[in-house]
Amino acid sequence: MPVSDRRILKYQSIAVDIRDRIARGALRPGQQLPASASLAKQYGVALMTVRQALALLEHEGTIEARHGAGTFVVDGPRRNQKRFGKILLVEDEEALCETVAAALRDYGHTVDTSLNGNDALGRLRSREPYDAIVLDLRLPDMNGMEIVEYIKSSRPSLGLIVASGYLEQEDVLRTAERWPIMMLRKPYAASDLIERLAMLLQQRREYARV
Repeated sequence: MPVSDRRILKYQSIAVDIRDRIARGALRPGQQLPASASLAKQYGVALMTVRQALALLEHEGTIEARHGAGTFVVDGPRRNQKRFGKILLVEDEEALCETVAAALRDYGHTVDTSLNGNDALGRLRSREPYDAIVLDLRLPDMNGMEIVEYIKSSRPSLGLIVASGYLEQEDVLRTAERWPIMMLRKPYAASDLIERLAMLLQQRREYARV
């Protein structure tokens, strides 16, 4: 399902609303959330949409599901272990770039965007403290593999997600074998990208503790 689908954005907006309620103190640490069916009725959505929103919140560490007991707000110190990342999104289709960036910002990430390879390389060379880059390989001014090679040689700790409709390309597969890259086939769902970013950021935190 493409990232522009409104059903994707709807469950993200529910997650944002629940986060805001926690931040305002309307939902307190340790407090149990209403049942999924009640939340679905409250937001006027399908039960699956609520479950998707709760899955995002649990994945980021904002809430936790306790078997047989319900879903609860995680206490502040544990919740703050989750860090939203600073993301560089490189995508030459302007409308798609804006849509994806909006979805990531709604989720909580800080996002810079580049519509071409030269701008992206300039941002990377300026040593902006990015946590991850989401890179479309097909750019108007260069092969995205040039950016991949720069990251490998100069910023190897930067998390990288390669998004392309042409993941069969031999150079992509060879690079993935030599160096860990997460690959995402276009068109993709916003939830898939968010989950991959969460995994990348978790890996970075784990490496930092070693």
